[in-house]
Amino acid sequence: MRIKVLNPEVVMKIAAGEVVSGPSSVVKELVENSLDAQADNITVEILDGGKSLIRVDDNGIGMTEEELELSILPHATSKISSIEDLYQLKTFGFRGEALSSISRVSRMKITSKPPEKEVGTMLDILAGKIIEKKRVNSSDGTKIEIMDLFFNIPARRKFLKSDSAEGRYVTEVIEKFAFTNNINLTYIRDNKEIYKFSSDMDLITKCLKIYPELKRDDIIEIEHNDSLCKISGIISQPKVGRNNRTAQHFFVNNRYIKAASLYSVLEKGYGEMLEKSVHPYGIIFIEISPDMVDVNVHPQKLEVKFTDEQRVASLLKKVVREALKENTHYTMEFISSNDTLDVNNRTSSFSVQNLYNKKENSQKVEFLKNKTKSDYLQNMDEFFNSSEIEDLQEPNTHFDNNYKLYEPSKTFDFKGFEYQKNQAFTPVKKIDSVEKLRILGIVAERYLVVEGEDKLLLVDFHAAHERYIYEILKENLYENGGLTSDLLLTPLKISLDEVRRGIILDNKDHLEKLGIKLEEEDKEIILKGLPSLLKIDDAERLIFEIADELRISNFDQQSNILDKSLATMACRAAVKTKDNPTGMETLLNNIFEKKLLTCPHGRPIMLQITFKTIDKYFERI
Repeated sequence: MRIKVLNPEVVMKIAAGEVVSGPSSVVKELVENSLDAQADNITVEILDGGKSLIRVDDNGIGMTEEELELSILPHATSKISSIEDLYQLKTFGFRGEALSSISRVSRMKITSKPPEKEVGTMLDILAGKIIEKKRVNSSDGTKIEIMDLFFNIPARRKFLKSDSAEGRYVTEVIEKFAFTNNINLTYIRDNKEIYKFSSDMDLITKCLKIYPELKRDDIIEIEHNDSLCKISGIISQPKVGRNNRTAQHFFVNNRYIKAASLYSVLEKGYGEMLEKSVHPYGIIFIEISPDMVDVNVHPQKLEVKFTDEQRVASLLKKVVREALKENTHYTMEFISSNDTLDVNNRTSSFSVQNLYNKKENSQKVEFLKNKTKSDYLQNMDEFFNSSEIEDLQEPNTHFDNNYKLYEPSKTFDFKGFEYQKNQAFTPVKKIDSVEKLRILGIVAERYLVVEGEDKLLLVDFHAAHERYIYEILKENLYENGGLTSDLLLTPLKISLDEVRRGIILDNKDHLEKLGIKLEEEDKEIILKGLPSLLKIDDAERLIFEIADELRISNFDQQSNILDKSLATMACRAAVKTKDNPTGMETLLNNIFEKKLLTCPHGRPIMLQITFKTIDKYFERI
């Protein structure tokens, strides 16, 4: 294969591919152009996720007839004129690539009129070539319509996602512009108004509009100004967060950026206040001198480089920490040193009365009809004793039940004691057969200590219970074609942000297979039924987490999506650290009989150390 120079048409389409990844990137570029044109009233409209139509209408300074023709040429821009200007940028655009690139992969119509002109000009463009130009009556500003995106690159068009998915990406772009600009911004999707932001809305009001699950008390404002930069915005209270970072947004000089390092710094500012796997909300603005940041490092200008990134990161962490220190309050409860834990008086079983960490004033769910035998997952004591469950009819012969859990009467402090780190405990990689087991007790409020025939086991009872519930749910789902549902006595209203709501509604059939019945009413989700196999107190959180799981499962097949949703449900229903579980013998018996080694998310269930290894350590053999 010999080196050759590509023809200009191929070059242009390659360049367009770098700038235009889909409808959302087109919307981003066009709205940035409107903002650079000093518009303070912008309307964005899309059809079919932006594949059929993207329309952006603004009241900016407009373009003359001559400028309009120049605007679709490569590297034609009003933003810069020399290399030095790249380091003093105060505009969103600067390369002069956007309109040129978009015009070459679509059917485009541009109408524009400067305030000083009596009439405007309209250009009709097909694949980058002007096919019609005429003068028209129009209002001040510019209106751009993009139709049939990628019509001339079928291979690229077929890689676009579904209309609903592409539409959600556009929605996310609009939300970011709403956060960062005090303008009148209207967003219409498939002839339905989704958002209408006014120029007098403050950041908190916008945040509550975009994230309706938040309350004003959940939000903390931050602000700091020094010689390096200004940091402002809002963050959430430590108890409020998501299981992903989709509600964390960073803006540098009002430009949205993706910066993995800043996500990490934000959460480090919280320190130990955050629970594991909880990610706080954050809308952070960093204003810094243009010569201290390089925005020309990414084709879509989504990444930047700071000249002193470490200093910016340290300052952000400090600002977050100080804001939390001033706005959060904790209480500590001290227990007398004479109090001891009666481990033999653990009365709570695998009852799933508290499937989730309850929020204050959480709405409880009541059911219309009486429960059936599938209620065994609501109260595992009853489940373990039930003669109706075929799998558990045989007596439990693998456990020695004549044992007494160790009850500590005294604590000891070891000082000056040195030990050598070792790898004596090893993962259990295979279960060959069911052996005689004896539960010795619970340590760290989450691990079972179990004596086997030739080994000692540490079992994560949450992971074990989670996998057990998952297997039951999966068996019911695939044998019966879906999980049965119990109707709620009082339907539950759930407020979701626009993206999550779209995901839930797009997957309504999928959710019905999981026993979750819902409808839409006035931009709210009305939950009408929940799976019979589980008792769920915090249904809202379950819907949030399933929506987030579906959000990252765009490319999965239906069966994989169902399995992931089942795993989320099982995790929420399983017994947690600090719960007081009983019925452990039956749980372990099933784990060993089914030879289950990991939870549905892949975490190991147990570790082992052989008695032979222990004997060697103590030099007995």
